[in-house]
Amino acid sequence: MSILNSFLLKTSSVKKICISFVASHLVLLLMWLFTLPVINDQIGTQVFDLQTFGYNVSVAESIVDNLNNETTALYLFPQLSLLDVLYPFLLALFLSSLLFRLFKITQTKSKVTSILLVVPFLAMIFDYAENIGVILMITKSIEISETIVLLSSTFTVLKGLLTSIAWIAILVYAIKWFGIKIIERNKKQTTAHHPKSSGNKF
Repeated sequence: MSILNSFLLKTSSVKKICISFVASHLVLLLMWLFTLPVINDQIGTQVFDLQTFGYNVSVAESIVDNLNNETTALYLFPQLSLLDVLYPFLLALFLSSLLFRLFKITQTKSKVTSILLVVPFLAMIFDYAENIGVILMITKSIEISETIVLLSSTFTVLKGLLTSIAWIAILVYAIKWFGIKIIERNKKQTTAHHPKSSGNKF
């Protein structure tokens, strides 16, 4: 944990948080504009990665069967082996760095906050694990079975769940920070309007 904290200490400046935000969402934009529409149109549904609540064997078989050679190649590269390698890391970096900064400026430190800092990187790991499962299925390197679909689907759901937890934590601690700022501002205004009496001199 101390290694992660040392790392996040270097990545949690406002400038670096903005850079990781822009970089991650630029990659996301590239996916939404160029690769995902083509793949989704070909398979007639959302790609494995976007099946928020998971999928079963029949859905997995349908996706694989609807892929042609050209779309499979696009799915493999640049979607899975480039864009969906960069995006999970950049997003995890952004989310964890922002959480670290929010914890620091709200002076919040506990076991919960330590766990929350790890959550985005756990989501990243599940995203990569999901990608491996998808690659095995769409290249037909492995038979589409209950086991591989269950594993891949579970990774998809966990990835989404953990990412949502990170965003919710950011919202909660951002609200806490705003609350602290409002209280501090009110105190300053009260002090300015009602200065302490210096006493009467005779």
